[in-house]
Amino acid sequence: MSDFSGLSSRVSIYSSSDDYSGAALTNPTVPSEFTGVTHADVFLAKHVIVGSGSVILPGVTLEEGVAVGALSLVHRNCEAFGIYAGNPARRVKERKRDLLDLEQRFTSRKRQ
Repeated sequence: MSDFSGLSSRVSIYSSSDDYSGAALTNPTVPSEFTGVTHADVFLAKHVIVGSGSVILPGVTLEEGVAVGALSLVHRNCEAFGIYAGNPARRVKERKRDLLDLEQRFTSRKRQ
């Protein structure tokens, strides 16, 4: 998570996921040679906000300024300053960039 990013309540971020296809066994007690677990980092850039109850799956990058609506399922990367919502999450509109000016004002005030 980068500066000025935040998560609402009940957000779930997964960096690992079982293979649900049936090609491998699933269960944390099964040796890894018999499972198909995927591991991948999740990255939240500056000014990202994720709404309540959303789920972020392994390997996803939320670029700067992304907003994710409540109860969304994010399984793909989200491009900068987009507002995403739904299951699966889709870009529904642009997010304003006013917050970048506010960041500058805030950080310059802290230095004084």
